[in-house]
Amino acid sequence: MLTGATLTRPPAALGRLTAVPGRLAADAIDWETPIDRSRWYFCETLTPLYYAPVYRELEPHHRRRYNQLTGLLANELISLLESEFLQAALTAVESSDARDGELLQAVRRFREDEERHASAWNRLNRLSEPGWYAARRSRRLVTVPPAVGVLSRAIARYPVLFPVVFWIQLVQEERSIEISRRCMRVERDRIEPRYAAVYAAHLHDEVRHVQIDRHLIERFYRPRSPIVRHMTARLFRTLVSQLLLTPGRSTAAVIARLVEEFPELAQRAPRIRAEVRALTDNDEYHRMMYSRKTTPVTFDLFDCFEEFHQMRHVLRAYEPRQVMCS
Repeated sequence: MLTGATLTRPPAALGRLTAVPGRLAADAIDWETPIDRSRWYFCETLTPLYYAPVYRELEPHHRRRYNQLTGLLANELISLLESEFLQAALTAVESSDARDGELLQAVRRFREDEERHASAWNRLNRLSEPGWYAARRSRRLVTVPPAVGVLSRAIARYPVLFPVVFWIQLVQEERSIEISRRCMRVERDRIEPRYAAVYAAHLHDEVRHVQIDRHLIERFYRPRSPIVRHMTARLFRTLVSQLLLTPGRSTAAVIARLVEEFPELAQRAPRIRAEVRALTDNDEYHRMMYSRKTTPVTFDLFDCFEEFHQMRHVLRAYEPRQVMCS
């Protein structure tokens, strides 16, 4: 049953979006001072294990190292999204329709921003673990199944044909905003200064990117036929439920590394893995990942497009509302 009555506002004007200067500049970050390993890299409430009962039984140094490993993983994931998936999709959009000059200018700026962002995340990981990320190796914890890699590259190259790309962009960019906001709220004496600086600058750019994502959905998704839109919503639902929502291989890699560094956790490892898998049914974890508080624009657009009301079957925090969409 649809409830409520809200008005979803149109996105900001493209000219205004392209006029805003980018904030995440690698030159403004201190890359020389060694990383402070006594600090956290990430907001505690963003880590999956935080929502498992066993987390409260871990020693402070276990929690801190788990937090650092999760921060490294988050950097890898954001870099992967920005340097491969988004770069391919935005490049394809740039060559799709020369008549949309203002939109293409915004997309070009979006793509350039993402190049700078990916460089910053990779550089942050090299500073944090130089032995791991030597020779510009960018992934140590992220594992992408071959079939998933093939599918993601295919849809990224043809975003106009597969408009699900724009929905993935939107929800993940909005998740990035929430990650930055939470990390910026961590006490200054607790979070590593370079991480705090990168998150603060990243937030500024991602807010603008979400608005551009909305323009892309209006341009390349809204006019599509009902069949294409329903197929898009179904594919998006599958991708979110299987890849983006619950902890998977990459989280397992973090836990494996934690146990490797702290052998005393070996006996607890099966319980840790079981409780992380159980997060599929954890309402608090779902609200942290995707909710009207953490991904408000995405949820508002779900409301606007009836075919996305099915997301209520995947995202426990989503309940469709009756809205007026501009």
